[in-house]
Amino acid sequence: MSSTLSKLLILLAAGAVLVSCKGEGGLTAKVRAGDLAPKSHNRVVLRDDDWQEVSTMDTKVRLYRWRIADLIEQHKPFLVVFGTPQHCTMCVDQLTRVAVLEEKYGNRFAFIHVDGYKDNAVWVEWGVKGEPWTFLVDGKGVVRKVFPGQTEISLIEEEIDSLLKETA
Repeated sequence: MSSTLSKLLILLAAGAVLVSCKGEGGLTAKVRAGDLAPKSHNRVVLRDDDWQEVSTMDTKVRLYRWRIADLIEQHKPFLVVFGTPQHCTMCVDQLTRVAVLEEKYGNRFAFIHVDGYKDNAVWVEWGVKGEPWTFLVDGKGVVRKVFPGQTEISLIEEEIDSLLKETA
C-alpha cells in the first residue's frame, strides 16, 4: 500500500471517529448543563490510608471525601471529575489541576474524583463515555458547566468563583 493511500485511510478513520463522537451515540455525557445531577453514591475514603481502594491515581489526593448524593442533600456546590488515571495521562493532568483547586478553596466547595475502574456504576449513571469529564454542580443540584477533556485551571476557577458569588 502506498504512503499516500495509507495517510488517506488514516485521515478517513480519524474523521469517522470525530463524527461518531458527536450526538447521542458518541463520546458525550448523558448529563448536560441545566440537568439535575444524579444523586450518586460514589465510593468515598473512610480512613485516610484507604484512598487506593477508590482510585487508580498513583498520588494521594483528597478528592474522595464527599458522596455526591450527600452534597446534593446538603445543598453544597461541587465539582466532579470522571477519569481513570491508571491509563489516561490527560486524566492525571486534570486531577492534578483539580487537586490544586481543592487546596485553594478548602471546604467552601467540594471536589470529587470518580474512577472508572473503581466506581463504574456512577459513570453509567451519569452516562460518561470517554474521559476526562468534569462537571460543576450548584447548591441546588443543577449541573452548571460541563468541561470535556483537560481544562485550564483558570477556566474552572472562573466558574467556581462565579458560583460562589451567587450563593454569598
